Amino acid sequence: MSSAKTIIHLPLMEQRRIIQLLTIKLAGEATPNELHELEELLALFPEALYYEETLKQITFQNELPEEIDIERAFELHEQKYGYEFDDHKKQEPISSKSYIKHWLIAASLLAVSTFAFYFLYHKNSASYTPTTEIVCGKRIRKQVILPDGTSVWLNTNSKLQYDNAMLHKEHREVSLYGEAFFDVAKDKKHPFIIHTQKVTIKVLGTAFNVRAYPGDHITETTLIRGIIELSLNSDPQQRILLRPKEKLALNESVSTGPFDKSNDPKILNKLTIENIEPIEISNEDYFEETSWIRNKLVFKNESFKELIPKLEKWYDVTIKINNKEVEDYQFTGIFENETITQALKEMQIIRPFKFNITANDVVTIN
Repeated sequence: MSSAKTIIHLPLMEQRRIIQLLTIKLAGEATPNELHELEELLALFPEALYYEETLKQITFQNELPEEIDIERAFELHEQKYGYEFDDHKKQEPISSKSYIKHWLIAASLLAVSTFAFYFLYHKNSASYTPTTEIVCGKRIRKQVILPDGTSVWLNTNSKLQYDNAMLHKEHREVSLYGEAFFDVAKDKKHPFIIHTQKVTIKVLGTAFNVRAYPGDHITETTLIRGIIELSLNSDPQQRILLRPKEKLALNESVSTGPFDKSNDPKILNKLTIENIEPIEISNEDYFEETSWIRNKLVFKNESFKELIPKLEKWYDVTIKINNKEVEDYQFTGIFENETITQALKEMQIIRPFKFNITANDVVTIN
């Protein structure tokens, strides 16, 4: 995998300029220089793709009703949101009513963009009440088709909750406890929102994997196709956009440093974004993060210690390693229909170790 990327927050000035340029582009009035400027800004601040997706969902009418004075409407809007037009005044003079109309709508979007995300995930979600619950027990993996046509592959020891009447709601909302792969049916009028214990995910029509087991320190989201937007439940105003073949990992830990006067432990959230790459095994490519939906456990250059939690979840066993040297053994492979005994025997062929399995499914490695 590649090195972690730095999450860049979008400054307000660049935010305004990007939305302005996107609006001109969608209106078909952008010059080559403006398109080049937009391309450079989006390359620098990829999270701003959120605005492009949002603006595309706005339906612009070809003509405004004649009884509306667009010049007067723009003047009144500028009086209300004048600070939003500071950068614009430095640009070329407005030369068309179409430009004014589109910029007027974009400025309105700018005026509320700071609050829209918080409002979306808190006000609307407050009314979300699941009516159906799907649970996958030990060693069970199941595909579920939601009322909107969305396909969900639910991994072992996972739970999915949703509202059967989601198509009659403003948002299609589900709650996930565990791991699932989503192939979301496109519906611009009804955004798809996934709630987990630590993150909330807004879907713009896409396929992706979410790993969010309660009790795990790490929550992972891997995007395969489309665009998704994430926010931390502890900081809902921070937005992060993922592009295809990117994985975001949230590692939550308790600070060991000095606490404040209340002596409450401080929770530290470490965010890492990485590119995912296929693993080639026996001339076939696999993505480690999503191979489980094909009933395959795939791993590459992982130590025995790193494999323990994956093997424990996959085979529903408890593994204890008593030999520190064995913990560092590296393995690459794929398991499908093997039992835990068969899997360990195959690993023994690569590196020497001994194991014992008790009646209560406790595996001891020596």
